[in-house]
Amino acid sequence: MMDFVVRPGEGVSGKAARKRAPVFFPDVKTNPPVPAVPGELRDFTSILSVPILDDVYLYGVMNFSTQAPASYSEEDLAFLGSVATEVAGTIRNSRLYNDARKRVSELITLNEIGHAISSTFEVKETLGYVAKTTLRLLSADGCTVRIAGEGRGALKVVADEGYGLPGFRRESRAVGKELALRIHTGKRPLLINGLEDSPLHSSLVDRGVASFLGLPIISQGRSLGTISYYSASARRRFDMEGVHLIQTVCSQLANMIENASILGEAQRLARENQVKVQRISTLYDVARALMSTVKMERLLPIMLYALITPGGLNFSRAILFLAAEDGDGLCARMAMGPRNRREARRIGRLPRGLLGDEATGVVEKKIRNLLWSDVGKLRIPLSKATCLVASAVKEKRSVRTESGCGAREGGGGEAAPGEGFCANHPPSFAAVPLMIKGEARGAIYVDNLFQARTIGDEDIQVLTMFASNASLAMENASLYASLQGALDTVRTTQDQLMQSEKLMALGEMAARIAHEIKNPLTAIGGFARRIASPKPGGGTPPVERYARIILKEVEGLERIINETLYFSRERIPAFRIADLNSEIREALSMFREALEEARISTVIDLSPDLPVISVDPDQLRQVLWNLVSNAIQAMGGSGTLTVATRPAAPGEGTGVVFQVSDTGGGIPHDLVHNIFNPFFTTKAKGTGLGLPIVHAIVEKHGGTIDLDNREGVGVTFSVFLPLFPKEGGTGERILEQLRKGGTNGIGSANQG
Repeated sequence: MMDFVVRPGEGVSGKAARKRAPVFFPDVKTNPPVPAVPGELRDFTSILSVPILDDVYLYGVMNFSTQAPASYSEEDLAFLGSVATEVAGTIRNSRLYNDARKRVSELITLNEIGHAISSTFEVKETLGYVAKTTLRLLSADGCTVRIAGEGRGALKVVADEGYGLPGFRRESRAVGKELALRIHTGKRPLLINGLEDSPLHSSLVDRGVASFLGLPIISQGRSLGTISYYSASARRRFDMEGVHLIQTVCSQLANMIENASILGEAQRLARENQVKVQRISTLYDVARALMSTVKMERLLPIMLYALITPGGLNFSRAILFLAAEDGDGLCARMAMGPRNRREARRIGRLPRGLLGDEATGVVEKKIRNLLWSDVGKLRIPLSKATCLVASAVKEKRSVRTESGCGAREGGGGEAAPGEGFCANHPPSFAAVPLMIKGEARGAIYVDNLFQARTIGDEDIQVLTMFASNASLAMENASLYASLQGALDTVRTTQDQLMQSEKLMALGEMAARIAHEIKNPLTAIGGFARRIASPKPGGGTPPVERYARIILKEVEGLERIINETLYFSRERIPAFRIADLNSEIREALSMFREALEEARISTVIDLSPDLPVISVDPDQLRQVLWNLVSNAIQAMGGSGTLTVATRPAAPGEGTGVVFQVSDTGGGIPHDLVHNIFNPFFTTKAKGTGLGLPIVHAIVEKHGGTIDLDNREGVGVTFSVFLPLFPKEGGTGERILEQLRKGGTNGIGSANQG
């Protein structure tokens, strides 16, 4: 085998590679390619070069060389082209397979590194493992990891791996440090495979290094260290693929180093702030106690108790000042604390968990014994410039002093004895404002009169946080009181409105019923008097005709009473199996005389395929009676009444549909939305309850009622009833609405 390189355009194979097509030289001895490649020509006469390629990539060329002159037909060239294509596919698959194996190996290694990094915070041990693993992954000969120290530009070597080749036993620290500093300060990877990459390439070659790769370990824009790889073999040069791979590792290392640093800092802070943590825990317990109530009269004692109890902030005494209504001063609302050292010792023996939820009753009992009864007379003018409590409110900041108010604050002079609050509290105290929506609404005063402990900056910080929670709790309590008052007002108004609506509905119902009953009673009374007292000489009165008239009017009264009873009380359907067609025939028979008198023709179209359904027969008759009665009244003296049944279509549900149509001219468009409202009617007579009752009954059966209003022509009501009734929630609400006199419109039709 010959080892030589052919560049594109050189020799036979180079020309085939550039043209991406077969190239044939019949006699390279007399007519060689220009430029020629001696290793390719040797002692051959004819050379055919076929490129190995697919639709995208060129993988190489195949030379067919003969010492004797040769020629190739089109079939030969086609055959050799097919062979070259197959070879291209084989090469491509081989490369894909090798790439896949390499990717799997890289992913497995990255997973192992990630697991190692996430399982420990031991930085040095982890960096050594990562150096050893990535050294093997990149087939490098040496790896060095450096971590940044506290000094500017200081990098400390923490791991060395590899360096096992003769003449390459360790990293050259001078060159390695210089390269690492460039990477660290530049925060960019550095890949050196030639002099054009870096002037330090010569220094690396002098020390047996053929290729160098270095990367920074970056976290949040800050370099935490570097990792460097060396290859002593010219055949194993690092490339951008390796850069991207190690960048992933460096990202994980940065997180680990940062987390380890944060952990160390957290451990240090935890040791330093153990007392602070305890204070915060106490503050949380206090805040929870403050949020346990929204009643001001209970909240304020809890606030002060939290300030003086050992289970709270453990001050000696506490006073709550609130801004006066006139805005010119601070009024003491409540104060708590021992009056002497004996009481102070008793408070010091109280259990620390006294503010917990389990001891609420004990807290309230203890609080009452510690309140000061005469604190309400205490007032501080905000105009008093020497008072530090007033200053805390005016300047909206906390104050702490060891020299008291007034002249004693600066250490000179004496305050006049008995000069208000400022002359009677101890010189060491603190005050914080109560801020609500950016306004100072008061202040909390605390002192340690019966304790040797001074009030420090940490006390002020905790007291300020306490004041914030207390302000929020007070604002919540104030809002609760306002909302409670508003709610009471709304409830009273609502009760009055409901009572008014009930009275209005009752009055309207009574007026309509009285009007409807008056006419039948007048007719009944008139004909009854004719029967009882016939006119002299008038002959025998037609008792039978009079009796029929009286019976008709009595039936009208019964209908009014039945509708009123249905409206006034809920009736639960008594479901049983019924034949809708039979019920319709029976209902129409009741209107035979009325239809004849009104000269109304009927069209009955009852489907013979109608299944039986589960309904309350009495309520179904009520629906039929109301719809047919409305239709007759709408048509007046003449017209056509159509009643039809059919099985429900698939889109309507599983059940039956019956329709009642009239030719009464329809309903005016502006009245359609009212017809299902109680007491609404378009007729001179009627209670206005017929259609609302129909709607309620249908929905209580789990059905629906639809209206097709053709203004100027007539109205069609379509009622769907399921084979078996569903749970009736909507129907119950409709009936409840009817009983309360509600007026939610649904559809429209003439109603009676």
